[in-house]
Amino acid sequence: MPQTDATTEYYRQFRPEVAALVPEGCGRVLDVGCGVGVLGKRLKEQGRAGEVYGVEIVPEAAEAARAVLDGVLEGDIERLTLPFAMESFDCIVCADVLEHLADPWSVVARLHALLRPAGAIVTSLPNVGFHRVVRGLIKGRWEYRDSGVLDRTHLRFFTLPGILDLFEGRGFAVETIHRRIDSGLNMKMLNFLLAGRIRESLVIQYVLRARKAERPGEK
Repeated sequence: MPQTDATTEYYRQFRPEVAALVPEGCGRVLDVGCGVGVLGKRLKEQGRAGEVYGVEIVPEAAEAARAVLDGVLEGDIERLTLPFAMESFDCIVCADVLEHLADPWSVVARLHALLRPAGAIVTSLPNVGFHRVVRGLIKGRWEYRDSGVLDRTHLRFFTLPGILDLFEGRGFAVETIHRRIDSGLNMKMLNFLLAGRIRESLVIQYVLRARKAERPGEK
């Protein structure tokens, strides 16, 4: 996750498109990469969550989040020993987190165990198949930036099939996908003329909800 000053806007974002996918009436929510707790605080105010716990790697942000959440662990989700019982959360949020991890597949598997049966995970991930990235590659360019799809702190890159495998391969059933489109009229017209064949290249970010699914042999 980005390790910039915790007072910046990045850590204070309210993500309405993420909040909208958190099921209503959750008893307990875990927000991985909670920043200063803006999302969790809003979920409680909206009645979507009774309790919200957070995990945050930046000390200043974690300290601020403790003022508004029910508990916050400070540290790297890949290294932390999480003190929560199995099947103790109704929903887990990973907004703009998994692409910053060395092994997001193992983290998703660990989080799966923390969810109650039919519990939900809500995540947002950038699309490396975004047309501006692809056009740069065609020109021989792969230029890291301070933010966006090629954020210099991103360790893993996904297109939609890879995102689906990330969750479906670890015991989830994806049920909702929101596509954040960032393309001008020319690209939209080209997609129309090509009968939607380049639809996914117009997407800069996917926001999705997946449900914990029964695995073979489970009841």
